[in-house]
Amino acid sequence: MKKAVLAVVAAIVVAAGGWYWLSPGLAMKGLRDAALAGDKDELRERVDFPAIRESLKSQMRAMVTAELAKEKDNPFAAMGMAFAGAIIDPMIDGAVSPEGIKVMVESGKMKTPGQPVADQTKGEEAQWQIERRGLDRFTAHPKARDGEKAPTLIFKRDGLGWELVDIEVPAPADKTQAGN
Repeated sequence: MKKAVLAVVAAIVVAAGGWYWLSPGLAMKGLRDAALAGDKDELRERVDFPAIRESLKSQMRAMVTAELAKEKDNPFAAMGMAFAGAIIDPMIDGAVSPEGIKVMVESGKMKTPGQPVADQTKGEEAQWQIERRGLDRFTAHPKARDGEKAPTLIFKRDGLGWELVDIEVPAPADKTQAGN
């Protein structure tokens, strides 16, 4: 009887370890497959579009505010902030879509608004690296060339599966450091 109980416990531990190790890669593959197939229903299951849009809007507003704060002596900075606010929301709404996820998963870059998806997915396919952050989160980021900045996808456990809940956009390179 003891051997049977130990065998069951060992099997549960092995299954849990396998799930922990394999499920993020399977989630990324599932997201990629759904995006490339253009399966919008499957993408809605795997991606929290409203949460990602709100997060990206906040990130973009913070970046614009930081850039405009550097221009505090410029009288047009406040007007620029007002225009930026009006531009950010529709830009993010257009980029965070099934087509935008397809571009990101395939190329490792954010979708450029107004440019055809086919033009943005040409070239080398992104290779994604996964980093586990505990039992309920993992991140995925594409292998980037030296000096190239790429977005980071953030997944959260949803039952036994995973859902893409956020995208971290890299901060733009500091122009003062880039010239050095």
